[in-house]
Amino acid sequence: MLAEKASRIISGILVGVLVARFLGKEQFGIISYALSVLSIFTVFSTLGLDGIVVRELITEKDKKYEILGTTFWMRFIGSLFVVLAATYYSSMRDPSDSTWIVFLVSIAVVFQSFSVIDFYFQSEVKGKFTAIIQIITLVLSAIVKLVLIYLEAPLTWFASMVMFEALITAINQIYFYKINQQEISKWKFTFTESKRLLSHSWPIIISAFMQMIYQQADKILIARYLHDMGMVGQYSAATRISEASFFIPVALSTALFPGIINNRHNKPLQLKRLTQIYSLMIWSAIFISIGGYLLGDIVIGFLYKDGFPLAPEIFKIHIWITIPVFFGTAWGSWLLALNKQRLITVYQVFVLVIILALEMYMIPKYGIKGAAYSVVLAYLCSIFAIMFVYKPKESATLFFSSLNPKHLLDIVKYWKEMKASK
Repeated sequence: MLAEKASRIISGILVGVLVARFLGKEQFGIISYALSVLSIFTVFSTLGLDGIVVRELITEKDKKYEILGTTFWMRFIGSLFVVLAATYYSSMRDPSDSTWIVFLVSIAVVFQSFSVIDFYFQSEVKGKFTAIIQIITLVLSAIVKLVLIYLEAPLTWFASMVMFEALITAINQIYFYKINQQEISKWKFTFTESKRLLSHSWPIIISAFMQMIYQQADKILIARYLHDMGMVGQYSAATRISEASFFIPVALSTALFPGIINNRHNKPLQLKRLTQIYSLMIWSAIFISIGGYLLGDIVIGFLYKDGFPLAPEIFKIHIWITIPVFFGTAWGSWLLALNKQRLITVYQVFVLVIILALEMYMIPKYGIKGAAYSVVLAYLCSIFAIMFVYKPKESATLFFSSLNPKHLLDIVKYWKEMKASK
């Protein structure tokens, strides 16, 4: 899984930068804006079920086909709503060419309904199949994008690549599901199961919606306040690189938290493993942030040349978001494992209020640098908010204990012991 995410970074940086340079800051700003609009509405397709479905597949193995079938149809119906809602929103506020781009990228959500197959692989600790699927998609997508650049294709073709990638991923998911002796024909939808899943996920739907708002609000508010898609393009170009490392906490959480759940009957061991994961997340983020700040001018200047002059400065500010994101990803997975989705909602409300207040004040006054500072300040404040949401004493103890680098040595020792036992 780490290999797949690393491949995604390489593809995203090398091919993504070439696409950005070819499109220029204006057109790249339009497609970045379209993806931001889509992201906010996508929560009504995913329905906050991702982590919950994995957990249910682990604990309710006898209901596997019912869980998968019900989740698929819920997501499929939700995806149709996303296409209509995103397109309608854009048509009410944006020029027709931007609305067309929003429509093209939104179709991808329909094919993403088959991502329930990934949930099955995660629950069975078969993440390698998900990794293989994504690598195939990345390679094909990279080739097609390079061909489009060579042919000097219009913006609509690059927007259609989002849909193409989702389609290729869905085809491969179905294929690998079948070679694992599984049959989609056995999936079945039941209203009882849908109610049960939604009863667990509705807090996540609310919190995910709020999360998407504050994650994408910066680009949307830049477009609204500055009326310059070129600024959106420069900001997106910088943040795309600073967010490239976000695969690390996602991959680690996906791979490791099923084991954390399985240790639920041994609380001391469970907390020990959780502290080790926290430590791994935080120290990885610290090294990445310092390295990005020191090398930002050189790296971003080399990647984008003179086409995005403000990108290096934005990158050096935005890279510090890595620390709270890495820690927050692990913390969120922990609460999902404890079935504490409602507490995530409380946390998201806090972050949403802070980040929107900062952005509405700082973007009109300081431009895209104000957007970057707003995001970093809000996310850093969120670390302290985490400690008060669930068992403050325990949360604070785990956080400060994880700052001790000795836990990294414990992880290496544990890994060597596991390898030797095999």
